[in-house]
Amino acid sequence: MTEPSGRRRGRSALLKKILRTEALLVRRVPVGEADLIVTLFTEARGIVSAVARSARRSNKRLVALEPMHLLRVTLEEREQKDLAVLGEAAIAHPRMHLVAALDRLEAAGRALRWVRSVAPPGTREPGLFATVNELLDALDTPASTRSPEAELATSGLRLLSDMGFGLVLDRCVRCSRVCPAEAPACLDALAGGLVCRACGGARLVLRADLRARVEAACAGDDEALRAEDTRIVVDLVEAVIQAHAGPAK
Repeated sequence: MTEPSGRRRGRSALLKKILRTEALLVRRVPVGEADLIVTLFTEARGIVSAVARSARRSNKRLVALEPMHLLRVTLEEREQKDLAVLGEAAIAHPRMHLVAALDRLEAAGRALRWVRSVAPPGTREPGLFATVNELLDALDTPASTRSPEAELATSGLRLLSDMGFGLVLDRCVRCSRVCPAEAPACLDALAGGLVCRACGGARLVLRADLRARVEAACAGDDEALRAEDTRIVVDLVEAVIQAHAGPAK
């Protein structure tokens, strides 16, 4: 017996959901002649993967599908489907100064790779979403006196905290022995903080003064790090992310 058309439409409507949210484009992969598979970090749903049909052709609905800018997107989600369908993408907040400077682009791109590595799919992460957008806005500020690497370093430490990977820098993570403030300390990225020599130590050794500045930066002091610290801290953030999520892709 043929199912009534009204019932079929009702069941279809229950299976399909429309999601409108702000988002950042963190990855796009060409598929076929004109489509893209995009990975979006959304305010409402965390990481979402979607197909953007005809996005590589002239498509007014998807003309704004660019990284770095804050987007406003419409997604069609269906039950039992891994990929959503991207219906529309518009720029909600442009960042034109950022995209015009190579060093700022490189810092922003690295941050978005970190987000893509650590943000879980389908899970709202409001702290992380705020942190990465604040970083992108800072990189978009033309009169900023801070280097892109300095912005990336301080935001990277906040990003670790947002994801529950915040570093323990005052005591051993294994035995809880307090590390004297004036002493250098071994730091293990996988363990998530200091490891005293009695517990095996670690290859990376932080000088006492550097450790104090990193602690201050973790506590919210954006001016705590010196210029010579920023590369060390960025590499440290990268090591922690790789320890938890593998190499950023």
